[in-house]
Amino acid sequence: MKKLSVLLLCLISILAGCSSNSKANVKVTEDNVEHLVKYDESLQGFITEMTDILLNYNNALDGLYTNSTSNSQFAKIMTESIGKSNELVTKVEALDIEPDLFETHQTLIALVNRSHQLLLTSVDAANNADETSFDKDSLRQEYLAIKQEQANIANQWKILREELAAQANKEVQE
Repeated sequence: MKKLSVLLLCLISILAGCSSNSKANVKVTEDNVEHLVKYDESLQGFITEMTDILLNYNNALDGLYTNSTSNSQFAKIMTESIGKSNELVTKVEALDIEPDLFETHQTLIALVNRSHQLLLTSVDAANNADETSFDKDSLRQEYLAIKQEQANIANQWKILREELAAQANKEVQE
C-alpha cells in the first residue's frame, strides 16, 4: 500500500510539474474583458476556499509531526475537510466558462481535484497505518507541490488583473 501511495504521488507530481510550467494563454482584449473579470471573481473565491481547506490540512499535519494529533484525530479532521473539498470540486467543475478560458480552467480543475485527492489519500493513510508507519513526509511534499501550483495560478491571475486594470485605464483615457 505504501509503495502504491508513493508511486501515485510521484505520478501526480510529474503531471503537475507539466501543468505548472504552462502559463495562462489568456490575453486581455476588448472583447473578453467582461468575462475575464467575471471568471476572476469566481477564481478568487475558489482560491480562498482552497486556501482555507489546505490551511486546515497543514495545521492537522503539523499536529502529526508534533504528536499533538493522533492518526485517528488527523483522519477525523480530514474527513470533515473532505466535505468542503468535495463542494469546492463540484463548484469548480460546474462553472460555465468561455472557450478562451478552457485551458486555464482545466488547470484549476486539476489542481482542485489534486488537493481533494490529497485529503482522501491522507485519510486512507491515517486509517490504515500505525503510529510508526505513517508516511507524513510524502504527504507534506504533495501539500507543498499543490501550494506551489496554487501560487503560480494566483500570480498568473494577478498579472492578468493588472492587464485588466491597464485596459480599463486606457478606455477611460480614450
